Amino acid sequence: MWKAFMVWYKNIRIKKVTHAAKALNDQLFLLQDALRPALLNIREMCFRISDMSLCKIEKKHTYTLNEFTDSQNQTLSQVTARLQEFRDLVKDVVASACRTRLFEAGFVPDDFLHPTDPTNDNLTGNGFPMPDSMDIDTLAQPPDKATYAEQANKRSHCRRLTNFIRLCDYLIVNTFHVLAVNSVQSLKNHFLEQLEATPSKDEIIGYVEDIKRKVDKTATAEGAEEPSAETKPAQPPAPGHPPPIPAIRPAEEDEAAKRHIPLFVTEMKLFIEAIQYHPDSITYQSGIYHVIQSFQETLLSIDNLIPDTTFDNFTRPYINEKYEEKICGDGPDLRSMFTADYHFQDLIKDCSDSLEAGFNAAKIYADTFDEFHRFYVENENTNVETLKIEPHDVEFFATSLAKYTREEKIAQLIDAKKPLGLLMIDSTNTKTKLEPSPRRILDVINEILPKIAKAKTDSLKSEAQDATVKLETKPETTLDFVDSLTFLDEIQERIDPLEQEAEVVRQMYELIDQYNVPCPPEDIVSHSSLTTTLNGCRNAMDKALTERDSNVTRFVSLLDKDIEILTQDVRQIKQDSQNPLLLDPTADKDKVKLLLDDYLKKIELQQRTSTQYRLYQKNFKVEVTKFDELEEVYGELKLKELLWNSLNEWDIMLEEYQTLNFDKLDHEQLTGIVNKYGKYVYQLERGLPPNQSLPILKEKVESLRAKLPTITNLRNPNLRPRHWDVIEDLIKFHRSAEEPLTLGKLIDINAFQHEERLQEISGQASSEASLEGILKRVEDSWKSVEFPVIPYKDYKDVYILGGTDDIMQLLDDANINIATIASSRHVGPIRSRVEEWQSNLDLFSKTLDTWSKCQKTWQYLESIFGAPDIQRQLPAEAKMFNQVDKTFKDVMRKTNKIPLAIKAGTQPGYLELFQTNNALLDQIQHALASYLETKRSNFPRFYFLSDEELLEILSQTRNPLAVQPHLRKCFEGINRLEFASKGGEDMEMTVTMAPEIRGMLSPEGERVDLLKVKATGNVEDWLKQVEKNMITAVRACIKKAKDDFEKSVREEWLIRHPHQSVLTVSQTFWCIALTQILTSDDSVRHANLEEFERKSYTDLNKLAALVRQELPQLVRDVCRALITIDVHARDIVSEMVQIENAGIGSFEWLKQLRYYFEQDLTVIRMANSQYIYGYEYLGASDRLVITPLTDRCYLCLMGALQLDLGGAPAGPAGTGKTETTKDLAKALAKQCVVFNCSDQVDYKMMGRFFSGLAQS
Repeated sequence: MWKAFMVWYKNIRIKKVTHAAKALNDQLFLLQDALRPALLNIREMCFRISDMSLCKIEKKHTYTLNEFTDSQNQTLSQVTARLQEFRDLVKDVVASACRTRLFEAGFVPDDFLHPTDPTNDNLTGNGFPMPDSMDIDTLAQPPDKATYAEQANKRSHCRRLTNFIRLCDYLIVNTFHVLAVNSVQSLKNHFLEQLEATPSKDEIIGYVEDIKRKVDKTATAEGAEEPSAETKPAQPPAPGHPPPIPAIRPAEEDEAAKRHIPLFVTEMKLFIEAIQYHPDSITYQSGIYHVIQSFQETLLSIDNLIPDTTFDNFTRPYINEKYEEKICGDGPDLRSMFTADYHFQDLIKDCSDSLEAGFNAAKIYADTFDEFHRFYVENENTNVETLKIEPHDVEFFATSLAKYTREEKIAQLIDAKKPLGLLMIDSTNTKTKLEPSPRRILDVINEILPKIAKAKTDSLKSEAQDATVKLETKPETTLDFVDSLTFLDEIQERIDPLEQEAEVVRQMYELIDQYNVPCPPEDIVSHSSLTTTLNGCRNAMDKALTERDSNVTRFVSLLDKDIEILTQDVRQIKQDSQNPLLLDPTADKDKVKLLLDDYLKKIELQQRTSTQYRLYQKNFKVEVTKFDELEEVYGELKLKELLWNSLNEWDIMLEEYQTLNFDKLDHEQLTGIVNKYGKYVYQLERGLPPNQSLPILKEKVESLRAKLPTITNLRNPNLRPRHWDVIEDLIKFHRSAEEPLTLGKLIDINAFQHEERLQEISGQASSEASLEGILKRVEDSWKSVEFPVIPYKDYKDVYILGGTDDIMQLLDDANINIATIASSRHVGPIRSRVEEWQSNLDLFSKTLDTWSKCQKTWQYLESIFGAPDIQRQLPAEAKMFNQVDKTFKDVMRKTNKIPLAIKAGTQPGYLELFQTNNALLDQIQHALASYLETKRSNFPRFYFLSDEELLEILSQTRNPLAVQPHLRKCFEGINRLEFASKGGEDMEMTVTMAPEIRGMLSPEGERVDLLKVKATGNVEDWLKQVEKNMITAVRACIKKAKDDFEKSVREEWLIRHPHQSVLTVSQTFWCIALTQILTSDDSVRHANLEEFERKSYTDLNKLAALVRQELPQLVRDVCRALITIDVHARDIVSEMVQIENAGIGSFEWLKQLRYYFEQDLTVIRMANSQYIYGYEYLGASDRLVITPLTDRCYLCLMGALQLDLGGAPAGPAGTGKTETTKDLAKALAKQCVVFNCSDQVDYKMMGRFFSGLAQS
């Protein structure tokens, strides 16, 4: 038995080993003799290929972007040839191994029967060696048709060889992938190595700062001292150019620069807009990205082995006289491997980031050139031609020379190339543009500065020399002396400015010397003599000042003689002007005019001479002579001239006006002329001696002045033909075209004797015209006034009147104006029109009043009776309203078509129609008020709603959600009710036939369950049931919280119960605990109070710790209110501790608001007052801080409630009277209604309000 088992075991073992060996031999290519050498050979070639690099970078060489790209492309061309050679070699090895393996399996490759090389008998048709064991003569025979088993065997071997080819493809692709990754890694390493040499930001900034410091230091040294003979250069600097500055690069920096050679170079170019790099960061990144893409494309250009037709003998063999379908695909996809390789993509991104880091350093370097860019832009924008012609002061030249010289030195010191780690910054372009920029302006300054300095020098010397000549010249005549004296005064004020200008010129020549500005030697010599010239001028001025007083005395005596001669000439003219002929009215006017002109010319000449003499006296600084007699003679002659001119002009003017048609006479202009000549007469009377000519002029002026009022009355523009008929009858002259009315005709017929009557007629005409003007304004104002008809809501073809305030104002103004016209005694001609307007305005006023009243009431009732529920409940009133509605809409449609106010407001029948409508609307309103009173009686809380709000609810009795917006006014803490449909789902806006109310929600979001209430039937009925269930729910919540209080931790208990229950139960148990302490034995009472005080502090600390946690908002609200109440409770306990022998009867205890549980009720006591808890749902509202003043107010109001009286807290506004009363209502769980009085509140509103308070 045992032996048989061992034999069986050995056989089974041998079979399993043999089976496993066969399986391994079939599955592992390394175990197959024909494939093993090829596979190892391929692995070796792949290993060697992987050591290649697609990226070739020469160290110690700086590339431009194009050079780098070309270099890599050249490298890739060489690599491509080697890779193609590698691929061909692998293809040959794989093909040979596959053929050998197929021969070993006893199958002939499909192409064997077509030899191409007859010289080698052991080669297959494609040149591959054949095993020696094969009989070529046998294999060369065309095979018979293979059996199915043979076909399957060949198909299986070809499939295995296809897998071998795929394996080789994967080896090649994996090699290529590693080659790409290593090449990009090498590129990244080169970038990082270069970046390590990047200077810091401070070092980069320090490059330019060193240049600035060197330039500033050089400028300071040049200004401080002259260079010694040893340090002077062999050749002096060219005129207008600053001395050269030595290089400032330290030796160690040069060594560092030599040690590090950047990989890339970019050119920093200077433009007006900005400093830019070429190529910039984007261009470099794009170039490097394309290089990496070239790496990939180079590798992707090598085809896989599988698609090669050489292997079709194995991938799609010829079996059963047909080629098999190729199902192996095209081999592995290297492109997708590149895309999916996150490490490879990260390397590409790292290369991009490295370039970005290099350019960040370059940007910092470019930013240090901002100052250079600014002065370059400023210099390029400077118009040198404008600079040449504009005036400049010495400050400009000093500043400009220093500025542009400094800029030129800075430009010279800029490094043409600056290594910054990865990048070499080529600043040649910037340096080339910067250097000539300040030089261009310096050349212009060097050109204009010597010219300006020379011009100023010549001007100053010329002016000083001319002044010296004038000062040294001796005056001979009075005029010469005056001119000399005037010039002496001028030169005294001018000498200091001359010396200041000379100082400016001196500074200019100092600048010329300091900055080596080219200047002709003769200009410098000319400037050196300027000081001598100015000193000579000052000496001449001082000498002239010394001799001035002696010359003044000599020339004053000469001037006095000239004045005496002038006085004698004036007296002679005065004597000649007393000729009686000049005032004789009978004298020849032409002769008199010639005499007056002659005398005036002589006297005016003497006036000019006297003015000159007075000016001389002012210059001599002696007393100025008054020529009173001269002025007197001149004034008298001018008055005589005025007299004769007035006589001549008056006659001409009067003749013109007397012949002018009276209708064209300008009475205002005539009045002005008469007034002007009246002033002349007044002047002549005061200035001339008595004569016979002046009374003649005066009589003419006064005669015409007396006629002016009558002329004005007759020229009244308000005179109508009826008035002229009366006037013509009065003056007995009738106008006609042949014989028009003129001023001369009025004088001839003596019309001015009727002055009073004519004035009366003119005044009447003016009054009538004024009244007509007022009436015309009234008529015009109503011509274009229209009623503002506007669409009503979104109704079609329904309109109402808009605001009529402007029309009412216009009506008031029109009534006042018409009443004013009617009361005038001159209303006769327009009386009929006035009476018509009085009637129309009265009718319009009454119609508009009744119209407005009807519209207001209609608008109020329209929305009410538009509801089907109201129509159903008030059918008679709905019928009356429909009647009013129809007539009102008809009137408004007509008014919309013709909105002219005066026409619509005086339309016949409108007044009676609106009066009838108003009577019907009054009946409707009375019935509606009775209906609302019935509803309020059934549910008294409706008294707190306005009629509009209550009607909004009643008009939607089938929609329970209509009560939601008004619940806050009916209940203290219910913000909305939670409805549910029959299915139990929330009902938001969808109204079902019988929705249930299952909860109430406070404004703060707290929810309390209610007993089921069906929201059906009359709204007041189910709301009354809601009120009842609210009280029941609040009682239940308080009872539940009471039962749970002693079983739970307080901090956990307050989270589980509604806000109102927590506050009520907490205050009740606090009262019970303190009552027990106050009724305990005297020996332990005080100790118990102290212990209770400590417990109060502990409870408060726990609540404070709780609110510091993350809590829902409702829980936080509960904690806040509870802390407010507990703080007051703690203060009460602390006060009790301070009281000796505090007991249950102590007033300090009795005056507190205390809560007790009695027979399932909560009772509130305060002093002698007792109140049953109201169980009004309050929501999660806050509580006020309780102060001693709050306790006093509570005590007063609780006493008033106990006695059924009212309480009236008094105090300034804003002190908390209303809020304290509201807080007491919350403590009692009663609804508190706040009502603010206004001037619109009447006794009816107050009655309705008190009814609600009394019944609810």
